[in-house]
Amino acid sequence: MAVVVPGQTPPQWQLYAGMPCWIELITTNLEQAQEFYANLFDWRYETHSDPVSGEHVIALREGFPVASLRAASGEESCWRLYLATADCNQAVAEAESHGATMTVPVNHVPKVGRKAVLVGPSDAEFGLLEPEESWEFDVGLPGTLMWAELVTIRAQTADVFFQELFGYAHEQFGTEHRSDYSVWYLGEDSVLARVSMIRDFITETTKPHWLLYLGVEAEIGTDEMVRRAIANGGRVRVDPYDSSMGRMAVLRDPTGARFAVIDQTQAGEYGTASNFDPYED
Repeated sequence: MAVVVPGQTPPQWQLYAGMPCWIELITTNLEQAQEFYANLFDWRYETHSDPVSGEHVIALREGFPVASLRAASGEESCWRLYLATADCNQAVAEAESHGATMTVPVNHVPKVGRKAVLVGPSDAEFGLLEPEESWEFDVGLPGTLMWAELVTIRAQTADVFFQELFGYAHEQFGTEHRSDYSVWYLGEDSVLARVSMIRDFITETTKPHWLLYLGVEAEIGTDEMVRRAIANGGRVRVDPYDSSMGRMAVLRDPTGARFAVIDQTQAGEYGTASNFDPYED
């Protein structure tokens, strides 16, 4: 799969640099996490072992890759978002020149590609992925990635960093100190959003994070998905509510990883789950 700069080639044939192209769960209990997401989204799994990148699990829905799962080396579970690049080494160097620090060196994951993990100057972790030719990643469907938001206190720093790295255009809603929400675009396509944390909820232990939204079948609905998550050991952070994108809720899986679910067929008034998320348990 070729990765190109927007405007150079027709989007239907290429993956633009800066587009979300992979998600990965880093979990403190791989077996428990696999069971939880299989029960929620009907994911099936393939396990791959590599002498360099180690063991990783590819999650499939209806036969198509939707995510990977990997055992955590520490005591925290989280979801990672990877952004596409044509050259991982070059993108890492450019990110570092703009103030990022690499935390996971460039490595090759079979059937996925060459990837690295960095922390940007807004203190938020993100991944870079140079996809293999055989790369596949289902999005925009139930049980797959629908949307992603960077939630950070250093909002303007995040805007400038990612705009310099990928050339995002952006549209801002709200104000800097209250419900500040910025949508990032590549060409005419909205690809990501950035949310400024509400200061009333921030503590000394609050960390910037990505909130990944996974799709819900309309026949099931967000409310029923929340009930199933609880029955399978998950926790609710934000109760189901309506937004312009659909009916959504924020959850933690049994190992503590935060994520959102969304039924896009139920759209209401403007809102984002991150604005109501208290950030810490």
